[in-house]
Amino acid sequence: MRIIIKGGVWRNTEDEILKAAISKYGKNQWARISSLLVRKTPKQCKARWYEWLDPSIKKTEWSKEEDEKLLHLAKLMPTQWRTIAPIVGRTANQCLERYQRLLDEAEQRDTVEGGDELGLTGTGAEAGPSADDVRRLRPGEVDPDPEAKPARPDPIDMDEDEKEMLSEARARLANTQGKKAKRKARERQLEEARRLAMLQKKRELKAAGIMMRMRPKKDGMDYNADIPFEKQPAPGFYDTTQEKNKFVAAPVGKNLRQLDSHKRTRAEDEEERRKRSRKAKETAADQDASSHFIPAKDNLIQRQKEEANILKRRKLMLPEPQVGELELEDIVKIGQAGETAKNLVEEGGEGASQGLLGEYSTLQHAQTARTPRTPAQADNIMAEARNLRNMTMAQTPLLGEANTPLHELSSRGTGFDGATPARTVSATPNPLATPLHSDSRDPSATPGGDGIGPGGTPMRTPLRRNNLNINAGDDGSMMGDTPRDSRNRPIDLKQQLKRGFMALPKPKNDYELVLPEEELERIAEIADEAGSMIEDAADRAAKMKAIRQEEEQKALVRRTQVIQRGLPRPIEFESSQLTKNFKTGNKLEDHLDRQITQEMVKLILHDAIVYPVPGGKIAGGGRSTLDPIEDEHLATAKALVHQELADVCGFPGATEDQIKRVAVLGDEEEFRKRWIEQSEGYSFDENRLKWVKESDLSDEEKMKGMKSLIDESRHQLIKEANQANKLEKKLGKLIGGYEARFKSLNQSFQETFNRLDRSQIELLSFERLELNEVGASQRRLESLKEEVEKLMRSGREGQSTYKELMEERDRLKVSIEDLQAELTMQEVEAVNEVALDTMNTEE
Repeated sequence: MRIIIKGGVWRNTEDEILKAAISKYGKNQWARISSLLVRKTPKQCKARWYEWLDPSIKKTEWSKEEDEKLLHLAKLMPTQWRTIAPIVGRTANQCLERYQRLLDEAEQRDTVEGGDELGLTGTGAEAGPSADDVRRLRPGEVDPDPEAKPARPDPIDMDEDEKEMLSEARARLANTQGKKAKRKARERQLEEARRLAMLQKKRELKAAGIMMRMRPKKDGMDYNADIPFEKQPAPGFYDTTQEKNKFVAAPVGKNLRQLDSHKRTRAEDEEERRKRSRKAKETAADQDASSHFIPAKDNLIQRQKEEANILKRRKLMLPEPQVGELELEDIVKIGQAGETAKNLVEEGGEGASQGLLGEYSTLQHAQTARTPRTPAQADNIMAEARNLRNMTMAQTPLLGEANTPLHELSSRGTGFDGATPARTVSATPNPLATPLHSDSRDPSATPGGDGIGPGGTPMRTPLRRNNLNINAGDDGSMMGDTPRDSRNRPIDLKQQLKRGFMALPKPKNDYELVLPEEELERIAEIADEAGSMIEDAADRAAKMKAIRQEEEQKALVRRTQVIQRGLPRPIEFESSQLTKNFKTGNKLEDHLDRQITQEMVKLILHDAIVYPVPGGKIAGGGRSTLDPIEDEHLATAKALVHQELADVCGFPGATEDQIKRVAVLGDEEEFRKRWIEQSEGYSFDENRLKWVKESDLSDEEKMKGMKSLIDESRHQLIKEANQANKLEKKLGKLIGGYEARFKSLNQSFQETFNRLDRSQIELLSFERLELNEVGASQRRLESLKEEVEKLMRSGREGQSTYKELMEERDRLKVSIEDLQAELTMQEVEAVNEVALDTMNTEE
């Protein structure tokens, strides 16, 4: 009988079967998954997936950041690899192997640098085994952790059990519609039918006026009613007889070593393994004694040992750039904006403006600048690995020896502040930085001596941009500065600052508040009205606020009607175009037209200055030439204009709204005619963006103007269409529910109305049918009565006939019986006579 021990190395076939089984059964049914693999247990299948096959496992080379994080966490949480693994982003086995390898490299570095006499180094059999030799499996040994190793290739000729396993796995994994799947589908259909039935029942009950409250079923255990993980104790008392009878001798006079004498320590196992390895090497050296003393072979072995001691170069891992693409674009845009501002000032600016800008081009002295150098950083990984190795190999503190020697780091190392190691990122040296925006004590700056700014190097080229003398406090070491000058520079700066403060004029603390005359008059009037009583400051402030608000309202009313109504105004205004058509006659009408036009020009200029048009050529904020008009005069003028309009319209005494309606109704046709007459001789100019005479434009310019008007109209049409679509969507969202409700109600109303109509028709039909049936029923009833009487008479006649016939039958029966009796008597008499004759004859 062949005994199969489960375990061992994994092969490609087993890996593929495991992945296919996990995709079908999930990552919880490991017993079912392992049933597909003859030589593997559920625990081994689970370990294989989580240690090697899981796609989230990172199998690339370890980076410097990962090594630092691993050593830092190992320092904080020794031997807790399951906790460290998810933080580092690797598996626990990978973390343990990497940690041991780093410790071996640290040990090898100490051996190479320190020249340790106990390092067991050499060229012959006296050389000790390396870390790789110790970890390498020897013939006959079993890999204790095969789940974390790559799969081996499949053999060409498989065993029978492997072929059977492969065929069974193929059949089981391909069976996606087996009995269980059908049962599950049937259960789902039953559950859906049950749900639909319950839903229909609820709706019917709701329609009948019965509200049914369904409580949802809780999946699993109800923690409010049951006790989770409850274990009922056994009834009765616990029997402690065996514990009382058990005798344990006290370990008096024994130490821990004697108590654990039956256990072999790890050091003894290592010593025995080293002895076996040394013995094997001596045996190999004796067999090759002929070539052992050859100098060439000794040199080759020595060279191989040295190459093994040299650490492998790790992959170059550059840090992430401190300045990204977007930041570079922002820097370029800032530089371009500065150059643009400088060009604008140089072209149209004054001397005062040019004096506020200096030469801040970063490329001015770039050719003469020295390339800054970042300082060399210490190898924190190897230093931390050495410290961890020393602490691992330390003796117990009960022996009273010296503390564990640790390697001092140039910085604080990875620190103990948090779960992640502390890093000091060196900033890129910037020789063009200004001292105003830099700090020589920045922890991320390049280390340097006293007085050296961030990123600076001793005796660097002075590239400070300081045209406006705003960065006079530069502490960088310049060419020719002595240590004494560097020390005295802060003192000189303080004295210079004191002298500047002393040169300032003395402050004047005398203040005088002068109120306007109008304010003083108002205050005097208010004081006269109030009498001799002193007014409260809050009341006075409230009154002044009310007066200011009243003045603001009056100022708003004084605005022209164009500003009040928000009517469109021209961007460009040329007063000469309005005044060139003045009539030079001395008539009263001509004089009035000139005055009205001049006043209109003043009003337009006043509005353009006080209320500037966006994009207009007339700058706002200036002083208007229009004299202020009193409110009484404006009210009088408005009343006269209103009276004149009422007289012209033929409605004296009409209100303003009535006059507006009459003017709109009467002047609409006239306005249309006037507009057509005035616009016939004008065309739109695309270049000047205004209407000009057609004689001033060519045909091509006219076409361009009309095209621009069409484009503008089309753009306006598209804009209004988009607004209409947005409003339609908004209204759809707002009244969508009402529309749906209206549709449903309308449909139900139509159905109800149709049912009512049909019911009325049926009612009329049945009423007419009732009338017809009432008349016909009487006739049918009488005919039926007559038929019944006929049947009754015929029945009575039949009964009498039947009775007579029955009596006749009975009489005939009696006569027949009498005749038969007579016939019988005659036959008997005949027989007797024959018998008598016979007897007589015999005698």
